[in-house]
Amino acid sequence: MGILTYEKGIYKEPMSVFGKTMILVVFILFTTRILTRTPLVDYYMPFEILWYTFIITFTFIYAMYIFLVRKTVDEIHYYYILIIIMPLWAGFMANLSEGQNVMGGISSQRHWYGISGIFVLIYLLQTKFFTIGDLFRAMKWLGWGTMAYFIWCYIFLDPKQYLDYSFVGFSDIKGGYRFKFGIDFIAFLSVYYTVKYIKQKDSVSMWLSAANLAYLFFLHQGRSVMISVVATLFVFYMFEVNWQRAFRIFTSIGIGFFVIMGILYAAIPDRINDYVIQYTSLATVVFTGNASGESSVDARLEEMAILFVYLQSYPIGWWIGIGKLSAESAVAGEHTIATVPPGDIGILGSIMTYGILGSVLIYLQFLIAFRSVKFIRRYKDEPFMIASKYFLIFCFLSSLAKGYLFMQPGSTAIFILVIYAYKLLEVQMDRQGLPETAVLKNSF
Repeated sequence: MGILTYEKGIYKEPMSVFGKTMILVVFILFTTRILTRTPLVDYYMPFEILWYTFIITFTFIYAMYIFLVRKTVDEIHYYYILIIIMPLWAGFMANLSEGQNVMGGISSQRHWYGISGIFVLIYLLQTKFFTIGDLFRAMKWLGWGTMAYFIWCYIFLDPKQYLDYSFVGFSDIKGGYRFKFGIDFIAFLSVYYTVKYIKQKDSVSMWLSAANLAYLFFLHQGRSVMISVVATLFVFYMFEVNWQRAFRIFTSIGIGFFVIMGILYAAIPDRINDYVIQYTSLATVVFTGNASGESSVDARLEEMAILFVYLQSYPIGWWIGIGKLSAESAVAGEHTIATVPPGDIGILGSIMTYGILGSVLIYLQFLIAFRSVKFIRRYKDEPFMIASKYFLIFCFLSSLAKGYLFMQPGSTAIFILVIYAYKLLEVQMDRQGLPETAVLKNSF
């Protein structure tokens, strides 16, 4: 029994858990915009204007309350800077670099307004409408729910039907056209269950983590995602586990992985060879800088080359970016800077859009979690809090290769919110004069 235990809410049992979880799931889906990376995007988009109308109105009123009534500002309110500045930055810089209409650039970066959803969640946490436990259950449901839905899509849907959507890409080594779904919460569960296994010695959690990792490796096949997850788990073991136990676990995992791959190689050698080539081709590019012969990887090299050539004639772009160029800026049949998707080239895409100065502003959001975690003492060993803290390492690492930190900023903001929510709970307990050894069963 602890902070994540089921508890009564505003609804009568047994609907309190289900009702609150469903409301939170909807809030999180709109805040992260994860549905834009699924075949449900056409059903989602008509409701987005309603979400923005609600969220912008709430954010303005909440800001007036915070700055004029309470007159207290802390680290989480840094998001107001990003919400206001980044769309304007993208619009004005696109006008400066290519003469594009300012409103076009602002509109293309409207997803920054969506992260205002975290302020709604903070308010509902403070008013005891939701608890940290509710937040945890919503994320767990999203992880397993998206996995089930994505597997269904792989089985029954043809990705060629969605060629005009951003969640479909082509890779000759991965079997042609492939779905590129938003796997944020699946990746999070792989980290969470690993933390739970280590901290609580829960053997079931080890298998649950393995299931999520297997999905990422065998189905999603995102190399940068997989490398980022593994690196995150490595950092967790390095700081949270003594080296003898870490060595035993890594040895067991390594042996198990090679045994499974050996069995699969005996059954489907061609497919396993493809997995090997995927990572060796990536290593070829990283360590030599040469073309790998794989279309998806070489396309990224070409896009980077276009960006570097453009910035040679527009050097101030390194510092202030060139803004977000719309598809209308592209010349038919030509591969120019207007056709380079910033999200495909990771941190270079951030520099392309916002420059070094704007990118620094974006990456400073990690300091919110860094400051908040200093207040967490009673719940420093809570698996949900620890997993959220280390998952931010995944968010940082994956941003270097993918543009989710600036193209889907809500995904990172949600996990920063979790740490901030624990901070709010700790501050509340301090005000109540509770000893640092006290741990509440229910949050807020």
